[in-house]
Amino acid sequence: MGGGGGDHAHHGEDFRAKVWSMTGGPYCRPKHWKRNTAIAMFGIFLICIPIAKKSAELEQRPHYPVRPIPSQLWCDNFGKKDY
Repeated sequence: MGGGGGDHAHHGEDFRAKVWSMTGGPYCRPKHWKRNTAIAMFGIFLICIPIAKKSAELEQRPHYPVRPIPSQLWCDNFGKKDY
């Protein structure tokens, strides 16, 4: 059942040297990883900042909150009673 031979026998080799995975295995260090990470983070912020601004613009609270809410600091609609 286990199959003990063939060309799969590892005699003293480090099996991690032949590991393949989508993430690169145990010793993954892709080229330019710092640059790629910075580009990805810039893209995330480029998308998230306009979404957050639109969310703060549309936020409305018909009732005064029981506890302080962080968005009270940047939401323009919070203190107004005209909604």
